[in-house]
Amino acid sequence: MAKIPEHILNEIQDQCDIVEIISSYIPLRPAGRNFKALCPFHHEKTPSFIVSPDKQIYHCFGCNSGGNVFNFIKEYEKIDFIEAVKMLAEKTGVILPVYTKEKKENDSLLSTIYAINDIAANFYSSALRNAHRSSRVWRYIEKRGFEERTIEGFKLGYADPSWRSLSDYLSRRSVTEEVALKSGLVLKGKEGSLYDLFRDRLILPICDARGRTLGFGARVLDDSLPKYINSPETLVYKKGRHLYGLNFAKPHIKEKGFAIISEGYLDTITSYQYGIGNTISSLGTALTVEQIRLLRRYTHNVVMVYDADQAGEMATLRGVDLFLEEGMNVKIATLDKGHDPDSFIRKFGPRGFNEAVKKAKGLFDYKLAVLNEKFDNNEPEGKAEIVGEMLFTIRKVRNAVIRSEYIRRLSQGLSVKEDAIWDELKKIKRGIKIYKPRTAQQAPRSAINISPAERILLRLMLEDANVVSIVRDSLGPFDFRSPDVRHVVEMLFSMDTEGNSVDATKLINHLEDKVPSHIISFIVNEDVEIKDRKRNISDCIKTIKKEQRDNRLKDIEDRLRIAQRNGYEDETRNLLEEFNRVIKRKGS
Repeated sequence: MAKIPEHILNEIQDQCDIVEIISSYIPLRPAGRNFKALCPFHHEKTPSFIVSPDKQIYHCFGCNSGGNVFNFIKEYEKIDFIEAVKMLAEKTGVILPVYTKEKKENDSLLSTIYAINDIAANFYSSALRNAHRSSRVWRYIEKRGFEERTIEGFKLGYADPSWRSLSDYLSRRSVTEEVALKSGLVLKGKEGSLYDLFRDRLILPICDARGRTLGFGARVLDDSLPKYINSPETLVYKKGRHLYGLNFAKPHIKEKGFAIISEGYLDTITSYQYGIGNTISSLGTALTVEQIRLLRRYTHNVVMVYDADQAGEMATLRGVDLFLEEGMNVKIATLDKGHDPDSFIRKFGPRGFNEAVKKAKGLFDYKLAVLNEKFDNNEPEGKAEIVGEMLFTIRKVRNAVIRSEYIRRLSQGLSVKEDAIWDELKKIKRGIKIYKPRTAQQAPRSAINISPAERILLRLMLEDANVVSIVRDSLGPFDFRSPDVRHVVEMLFSMDTEGNSVDATKLINHLEDKVPSHIISFIVNEDVEIKDRKRNISDCIKTIKKEQRDNRLKDIEDRLRIAQRNGYEDETRNLLEEFNRVIKRKGS
């Protein structure tokens, strides 16, 4: 087998926790920030074998063996390095490359895409520097209050309104059209010419934990939608495997002993500027197991920061349950309604934000409080609902003592016998169906929550590839509210479909990791006759645009009521101006 590329080794290591791997071979005991054990490689009576979760290395001060996770497996299993890599690749699910001529070319392409990302980051940064200080992008930056050190540190940039600024620049740098397209930063139009993905937006480079540029987020400079668009997934950028700002936050997380997770880019940037350096964000997606395992290399303690409405959603709380499955300690902090970390810190300062973090509740306490509000805990049915939901969390707790204490507290809080709750937990372990709360039941596959306009328009695109071009001229993928529809549309827009039919079955294969296959089959097979196709296309496009505007207005109205009720004069004035701008666009 040829030499394994560095990025493959990095990917395997990112998916491994050395403490978890070594503890599956020998018992480890906590020793401050590290773990200790009797060395498995020589005879000793006093433990001198140290494992560092922060550095992801081990060392024996008795026999001087040491290294990373690959070295441990190699030495313990008495196998060579390649076999150790294979073993851990299988454990983590990382697919090792097959070394053909094409694969070597792919490895070269990967290095090239990293280089293109660096070129693009410098290009966008230079464009920001060269933009006039009275330009829209600088007015936006000043409105956000970003300081010079913040702009420099996060490598903020600007994509100007031109359709081909970056495309032409890459061409001048001898980047081929094929490679430029694979970077995800440029797209091909229906006439065959290239155009830039990002235009007239603030650019936020996305880096891995080592600081390498993987891709970019891009924010509008006004209130138009979509607010953000991101680089598509490429050979180097897999969204669910990285955390925004982790390259900056690592030392602060280690220093403070915990990480703060927010939702957005600007939450992280503002937090960092105000001295709250242990903040990261999930790149706008639900947290994945890969992201949690990556974070676990630096801490086992996490505070999730939500606004009050967001944290109350059961689906959100269930996502947090993933931390328990991975042996993490998680708390939930809530902010005043209408605020995210960015706006909260700018209004109340770092002291106010840190106070909110200090008041964070453990997942058990927070979830139980939410459920007590949601269900009638004085009625048997309500108690059964609450117990069913709480067991969904409790059964994921690894520590038997903590699990037992949670059940005791749940029993006392609901005035239900502990034995009854234990019986319900045993049923789950045996795979017996228990009383399922309505919120825990999986919706039948036919109950697909997609607006009629999006459903009809997507069906027309799947039936006639020429419709794809028509829709692409009027809408972008992020104009569609349904994430499932959005992923399908992104794929359709990226395919050379003009004049060809769309093969829905092959499309399902392309999208199997992003969209459940029953979504496409439902839309394709829906037994509804569509008459006057041309008019339907036009009406659906208008409806989607109208729904966007209406949702935007409703969101502003909700925030305005909160601001007025709390006496936030500046915020009220800004929201009224924002409301009037949207109204004017609606009437135009």
